[in-house]
Amino acid sequence: MAEFPKSQGAASHGAVRIVRRIWRHSRYRRIVWAFLIAAIWCIIVPPVYLAYLREGGNADTAVDVQGEQSPDHIEVTMIVQQADLMNHKLSMYVTATPYGKLTNRRSELTANVTGYFAYKSFVFPSNSIMQSFDLTVPLLGYPRMYPFDDYQSFLEVGFVYNDADKTPIPIRVTIYGSVQSLSFDTDAQLATNMPNAFDFNITTRRTRTTLFFSIFMMIVMWGLSLTLLTLAYQIVIERRDVPAPLLIVGITMLFALPALRNSQPGVPQVGCASDALSFFWNLFLIAACSISIILAWVLRWKYRSPTPRESICQEILPTSQVTDANPPFCHVAIDTGPNPPPFRSYQANDSACTLPARTV
Repeated sequence: MAEFPKSQGAASHGAVRIVRRIWRHSRYRRIVWAFLIAAIWCIIVPPVYLAYLREGGNADTAVDVQGEQSPDHIEVTMIVQQADLMNHKLSMYVTATPYGKLTNRRSELTANVTGYFAYKSFVFPSNSIMQSFDLTVPLLGYPRMYPFDDYQSFLEVGFVYNDADKTPIPIRVTIYGSVQSLSFDTDAQLATNMPNAFDFNITTRRTRTTLFFSIFMMIVMWGLSLTLLTLAYQIVIERRDVPAPLLIVGITMLFALPALRNSQPGVPQVGCASDALSFFWNLFLIAACSISIILAWVLRWKYRSPTPRESICQEILPTSQVTDANPPFCHVAIDTGPNPPPFRSYQANDSACTLPARTV
């Protein structure tokens, strides 16, 4: 067996002694813990924040062959403003800017053109600036699959001259998607039924941070319900004592669970996939455990028969009537059964009087 040199072993032993000596001081321990917490924060928080920034504001650009080569084209910018997933609507803000022979020095159109967006058409007259407008695109998807839901939107974009031949106009289209907790992926292809036009397939889904947070909340709900299930097992099966404060733990969790469920970003009404994976089961477990704990506390209570006891009362005399010849009395009633004996009177200075006399 190979042996380490004595000098190396002594050095390592000395280093261990130094570390132990430093660790004994609370000040150094606090510095080490603060450094570890700061390192963990730097490792986790900034990368997550950078990933969150990359998820928003993504842009996809589609340029046809003629639009890329010809200076006479129309540049279209489409910005996703809102995604109403429950009503299956995608709201977009659209601007169009002409270039080349299509515009003059005042940025006005030199010809009448028509733009086609999805199932709508917009006419832009000559000698005027192309006005921006709002566009609503239908969403195809199932919100009940939250947080694993995704949606598809199909959009055709193209421009033509308002002449007899409906001559197509080269275009350049840029789509921006920036909606909180949602990400957008765009697939563009040349349209088959219209030259110089595009068919867009926009996929809308939850961002990775939203998906992670939703799964984390499901794990938290499962952790709470399993913890309460363990407590209920100890109380019902192992016959653990039930202090009064433990009775409200389950009821508190029962009312807190819907708040945890609704804290998931963009969660729809009750009945989605997240509820089927966690909320419904956890609500049932917490309710059953709470009822079991309360029933165990109620059923284990036993009625105790009354034990012999003394009830002591005092006769209160006015101060004006208390004299040496007429001291205050204390009355002692001894209850030893269903028929207690009558009151027995003792003077205040009698050793049988257990309570001091009171005066008013």
